[in-house]
Amino acid sequence: MSATVATAPDTVYFDTVSLRLLGNDLTLSVDNGSWCLETPDGPIRFAGSGLAVPPTLSRLVRAYTRDDDLVAVARVGGTTELHAVLDHRIARSPRPPDDSARGVVLRYLRAQIAALAAADLGARQDQPDAVHRMRVATRRLRGVFSAYARVLGGRRLLKALSDELRWLGGELGPARDVEVQWARSRPWAEERTDACFAVLSEEARERARRALDGRRYLQLLTALDVLEVVLSEKPRQQWPKVARRPAERVLPHLARAVAEKVAARVSGVAARPAGPERDRAVHGVRKAAKRLRYALEAGAEALPVDAKPAVRAFQDLLGEFQDAVVARELLSALEVADGTLAAVRAQETAIADRCVAALPDAWRDLRRALCPLWTQRRRHEGRKSFAEGPNAAILGGGELVRSGEAGPKWPVKLRFDGG
Repeated sequence: MSATVATAPDTVYFDTVSLRLLGNDLTLSVDNGSWCLETPDGPIRFAGSGLAVPPTLSRLVRAYTRDDDLVAVARVGGTTELHAVLDHRIARSPRPPDDSARGVVLRYLRAQIAALAAADLGARQDQPDAVHRMRVATRRLRGVFSAYARVLGGRRLLKALSDELRWLGGELGPARDVEVQWARSRPWAEERTDACFAVLSEEARERARRALDGRRYLQLLTALDVLEVVLSEKPRQQWPKVARRPAERVLPHLARAVAEKVAARVSGVAARPAGPERDRAVHGVRKAAKRLRYALEAGAEALPVDAKPAVRAFQDLLGEFQDAVVARELLSALEVADGTLAAVRAQETAIADRCVAALPDAWRDLRRALCPLWTQRRRHEGRKSFAEGPNAAILGGGELVRSGEAGPKWPVKLRFDGG
């Protein structure tokens, strides 16, 4: 929160009845027709008339208000007085430190839910990289739901939420993709493709705006809040046994399973010749690698590895491959009528091929950095393998969790509507 600025006693503060803004370190005020939204990144100012909240401001904070009405909640001289008057009305459930498997994962989950809302505020202001930050938050949440479903429980709910997060990422994706490709084309195109990219950019941004202004998006945000509350406040004795165990005895096993899926996909690339099938296989490696990265991030405090440099190098290689493939397709679509385009397209093809050739070595480097995930298993479980048959996984201490078992019952039913 920015430093408190002295204001006149007639400054009027607006919030929802449940004080959603104040509860998220935001304040909205008006003084003599001058509106100010105070955020952790600084103030946003708007001119207005009377005590009617400008629609642009209402839209900016939609991720926090969820379309609840913004009403006058206090007339005070500044934020210090505001907190003194209203803080007792903010419902804050305690979240004590918890080093259990679920406790560690929940801390990461809460951070990503907050990051999604914060990036939404930036995206609505067209801040650089805000859409990208939103996409990363959606991917991180999906990665946690996939890697650590055993400690979270409620598989059907996690699947529904993951599907909705995938939808949101798909709506936001084109805006980021156009931004990346526009910058990538600058060295060879200079300004020749600016008009084309400007049209693509506006179309993509409008698609993102429609998604963020729709009901389906708000339902997703609310469902994520419900998930956090249910997971945090459910009595501990009702958690799955694996969720109650110490994080350092559970999360390495689950992170290793994600790494093994990456290894399997890397192996599958070598057998494919250059072409669309190989490109799809490498893209599959890229998606699996992102899930691995987010699994390592979420469990970092309980995992016996620090593989950030190797993970970054592996992801950078896969990202360069993907950018080259997308650029190659875009170059074909642009149909520039000179020889420059053919040469650039050949260059992008060569870049993609070099990335594929470098993939096995990059994976070996990452696998070496992740080695403690496997050595820890041997310490805790002797020589037992992580998978002892198609339907079982050993999660430390000999606890068997079968993939066909129903998860715990959840007291929440969610329905997502289009629009």
